[in-house]
Amino acid sequence: MKSCTLTSAFVFALIANAGFAREYDCLMDPSLVVEIGSAEAGIIQSISVQRGDLVTQGQLVAKLESGAEQVALDYARARATDTSPIEIAQGRIDLLATEAERAKELGAKKLVPQAVVDSAVSQYDQAILELRQAEFEKRLAALDETRVAAQLARRNIHAPVDGIVITRMIGPGEYVFAQAPIIQIARIDPLHIEVFLPTDMFTSVQMGQMAEVKPAAPIGGLYEAEVIAIDRVFDAASDTFGVRLKLDNPEGALVAGIDCKIEIGE
Repeated sequence: MKSCTLTSAFVFALIANAGFAREYDCLMDPSLVVEIGSAEAGIIQSISVQRGDLVTQGQLVAKLESGAEQVALDYARARATDTSPIEIAQGRIDLLATEAERAKELGAKKLVPQAVVDSAVSQYDQAILELRQAEFEKRLAALDETRVAAQLARRNIHAPVDGIVITRMIGPGEYVFAQAPIIQIARIDPLHIEVFLPTDMFTSVQMGQMAEVKPAAPIGGLYEAEVIAIDRVFDAASDTFGVRLKLDNPEGALVAGIDCKIEIGE
């Protein structure tokens, strides 16, 4: 009888000292939800994604009508690539350089008045200024082309992150104001696990700690998540504090917005 009592006490001591994981309710959320809008106001020409579609960062998801902007770009590009003003100015310089040199030679021999020499030199100097102006105008045209191209690009709307389309707020043919939301995208890799733990566990939870997550049916299964945020402001009403964990979901097999259970050790 005494031996049985000692054995029971020993087992109880092992359980008390070993520590164990407790299970808590949690929620699986997207790690990011973004509303995509247009930087420009205008009429929607096309939206290339639907609710439930997977998108990748940088993917074109919508376009605004941009006929006028395309014409403006074509015009700016034509000006930027037109070299005729520079060629004309250079040809004029070549001609006037010869005439100015000839006038100087004749002036040195007193065959023409000094006024003729000064006029020829002045015309040559003016031609140099005209060439510089033509070169300056070409640089301005190149900058204008860049500006107009950027304006046109702003009428193409791209996904800022990998994710899944969860809402489409507007359709083709509708007018949209600048910054008004068009599409909502949720990033589900990774997922965030949100859980509230009792305050007596605050010193037991550490950044980087791993925990087991069990999604509710019909997903099910058992997955490992990593602690990435620990609230340092308690909820006095519930005597709890929030913890966020990261759950990698590279294949997109897990869904967001579902209840789960989490086991985290003490």
